[in-house]
Amino acid sequence: MTHHVPPHPSAAALQADVSPSTRHRWLAAVSSDGLRYRLGVAVRAFAAIGGGYALAALCAASLSVTLPLSRPEASMTGTLASFVVYACAVMWVFAARTALWAWLGLLMAAVPFGLMLLVYFYGGSAA
Repeated sequence: MTHHVPPHPSAAALQADVSPSTRHRWLAAVSSDGLRYRLGVAVRAFAAIGGGYALAALCAASLSVTLPLSRPEASMTGTLASFVVYACAVMWVFAARTALWAWLGLLMAAVPFGLMLLVYFYGGSAA
């Protein structure tokens, strides 16, 4: 005996809303919601791994040259702080509403560290 399960009421609404005017054309060409979900997770994973690493490295470099400590102490402090920055970056990427906002958040967090490095290397006194 086979039971027929009717489709969920929202399934028809999802099928009706697949028009190029409401979604990007390349997303409309993908018919599987599972594939879109996996693609979103892959983009976020790339942002967490690559973007988080870049942000942590930028943090370590900028703190190690700008902290008013001895060179070994400043390097150790910058490296230890980068572990916290990397963990927070990964959490941010997966907590953000969209992948675009996750990338923008990483970029906004990188700007102060980048400015610190620019000021250190190019804004110093001409001695």
